[in-house]
Amino acid sequence: MSESMERNPPRNVPSLLLTLQQDRFSGAVSISGAVGGTIHLHRGAVRAIETPGAPTAEALLLKSRRIGEPEWDAACTATGPGGRLDVTLVEQGHIGAAELEVLCVGALYDAAFAMALSTPDSWQVDREASGPRLSHLDGTDPGRLTEETSRRVRLLAKSWGPVREFGQERIRASARATAGIGGLPARYRDILLSADGRRTPRDIAFALGRGVYPVMLDISRMKALQLIQPEPPRPPATAPRVAPRDPASEQPRAEAPTGGGLPRRTPADRRPDSTG
Repeated sequence: MSESMERNPPRNVPSLLLTLQQDRFSGAVSISGAVGGTIHLHRGAVRAIETPGAPTAEALLLKSRRIGEPEWDAACTATGPGGRLDVTLVEQGHIGAAELEVLCVGALYDAAFAMALSTPDSWQVDREASGPRLSHLDGTDPGRLTEETSRRVRLLAKSWGPVREFGQERIRASARATAGIGGLPARYRDILLSADGRRTPRDIAFALGRGVYPVMLDISRMKALQLIQPEPPRPPATAPRVAPRDPASEQPRAEAPTGGGLPRRTPADRRPDSTG
């Protein structure tokens, strides 16, 4: 971490990335929080973001079946731990170089959008972190990445409302959509078939092998066409709660001795002192 960063700690992730850009930082920033993730940089440019909030480039390739798992495993084996997986995938003919680069750029911007839907708790800078297996080769300017992320959030807010709440909504296809699903675009049909009332837009994106932002954008347009609707909140449970039984309170009382004397008192037989 640079001396200037220690004197003036960044107030948020965008300002942190701008500071790292000025320092031409290479390494990773681990973000903790409700979503969190890891931002990979090379000489100040953002090359990849890995977060559980959005599919990675690898997930997009495999889930969409653009590349099969046997071909992927063979490429990983041929590349080895320190090699260039992107070069291997292209050389083995699984995907074109330009297509792979477009996919990596899309995954990068989508991950930045997904992380913007939650507030980070803290971050840690690591110069020794290993890089991702797939990344945007040239890297993206942090300022440009922040501007595009803000634009996406504003666009969805206009059509749906608060975007953070939108990302957590459970989506269901409407009766109107079910009746006319055959005449819809393929990407709409795929969303409708996945919108079962239990999945959020993020869940649907992972299921389809698509980016979170494109899926949310399609869902917002489908809502305007009355093809899709949020799942109503589930009512709270009304079943009465039964307190757990205390085994100690169920111990049998001591019986009176047969010799006619007073029964032995146990803790369960104690009564408040009447003289008190």
